[in-house]
Amino acid sequence: MVNSVVIICEDSPFGKNSVVESIRMAAGILAVGDIDKCKVILLKDAVHFMNKNLNPDVLNMDDYGNIMRLIELSELEIFLHDKALKTAGIEPTDLILDENLKIIGTQQISQLILDADMSFKY
Repeated sequence: MVNSVVIICEDSPFGKNSVVESIRMAAGILAVGDIDKCKVILLKDAVHFMNKNLNPDVLNMDDYGNIMRLIELSELEIFLHDKALKTAGIEPTDLILDENLKIIGTQQISQLILDADMSFKY
């Protein structure tokens, strides 16, 4: 039986919906109630999605308000790769939803994947 799922996303939020769809999938999995734990790991360019300085209107993208509310309501845990943040030049103070976000290293990411019953790369 599957009790925990990890969804991994590394695609840039610019021009793609991979991050948004990863979050929607995770929230849906949690809403069904059959799976106790579902976490999203953002790697590489996907970490840009959580930058509070990102302006979706300028990029001709949909507003992220509904997705941010979905994260909060579902109490979804999102993990950001520390090296990806550093490469992107994003500081922890630049991030939104600090209660639901955790910045972790490669070894911790590996452990989350190993501990999960199932993982998806979106």
